[in-house]
Amino acid sequence: MRKRTKLLLGSSGLLLGIIAVILWDMHKFVITPANQVFGEEGRYYYLTIESGASFDKVAEDIFNAHGISSVRRFKLLGYWKRRTANIKAGEFEFSTAWSPEQVLDQLVNGRALLHRVTIPEGLPWWAVGKILENQGFVRAEDFAQLVNDAPTMRRYGIPFANAEGFLYPETYMLNKASVPTRAHAQSAMQTMIQTFWLKTAPFWEERANSAGAAFTPTREGVDVTASGRVIASFVPGYARLHPEEVKRIVILASLVEKESAAADERPRVAGVYTNRLNIRMPLQCDPTVIYGLGESFAGVILRSHLLDAGNPYNTYKFYGLPPGPICSPGLGSLRAAFYPERNKYFYFVASGKGDGRHVFSATLAEHNAAVSRYRELVGRAGR
Repeated sequence: MRKRTKLLLGSSGLLLGIIAVILWDMHKFVITPANQVFGEEGRYYYLTIESGASFDKVAEDIFNAHGISSVRRFKLLGYWKRRTANIKAGEFEFSTAWSPEQVLDQLVNGRALLHRVTIPEGLPWWAVGKILENQGFVRAEDFAQLVNDAPTMRRYGIPFANAEGFLYPETYMLNKASVPTRAHAQSAMQTMIQTFWLKTAPFWEERANSAGAAFTPTREGVDVTASGRVIASFVPGYARLHPEEVKRIVILASLVEKESAAADERPRVAGVYTNRLNIRMPLQCDPTVIYGLGESFAGVILRSHLLDAGNPYNTYKFYGLPPGPICSPGLGSLRAAFYPERNKYFYFVASGKGDGRHVFSATLAEHNAAVSRYRELVGRAGR
């Protein structure tokens, strides 16, 4: 009996000794940066974690970058802390001089690195998609599918079948992945649409105030169209209630954006188109014809294009605004569409001076004279 007791005590002591060694080994691992173990200078490195990546795979990647000194011990740390299911996707910055606990905290609580991308004013949606794809933010195929998803557009308060006109031109900081997913395209698109509503919110609010009793505010997130779909809370209430007004403003703004590069001319251009609309005069806007031709446009408008009744965007053949926006306009063009200049002009033509400006006319005779001067100036300059 005494011998058995000694054996049990000896076994218990051995077990406790083993546990103590393991705990000391883990403690040493947890507090020791990997660069000290590998005998290296501390350095920063970047790691892209794909959506759905396993903790074990991420641990292997960090070890290969000399960010931790042991995959097995790091996995034990993650399971002990119950953090293995909480790692984030994205590109993250690490240092080989960090302790394993700091590395684990970055995986769970760190902020993914963001990259700058600029979307210029006046681009159609497919050109925006190409920019994002070329810079590694999205796959153009994913972006095209999402931009043209009508149910998604209704959720974002867009009264068209696609997001044309609402991909607000701006410089953005977006997340990147070595292999972009549909989620990246969704995030980029929503960011641009949300920015559109944020930038134009003061205009819609002013419309709501001027409407007075005719405007009834709605609760955020409630679909006022009774279609059963919830509209995103960032969509202004007035815009939810008046989709036809949203259509008119954004389409007109897109025409202004494509017709004038001079900021001070944009309200005047909007005024010209408003005047034409008021007397049911064709808008005769070349950029709408070009948009209707799509990516196949070769760079020169032909007479056959202007006579083409099969192009719904041909404002030489059809009265009124085209069926949708022809680009995503900037804030200056949007403001011009909200507040067009009150004038008596019905025509405008490029000045011919190469300055991006126009000559505006109230009568056809004046316009014809301006066109003649334009041709003369262009001829002299050899443009």
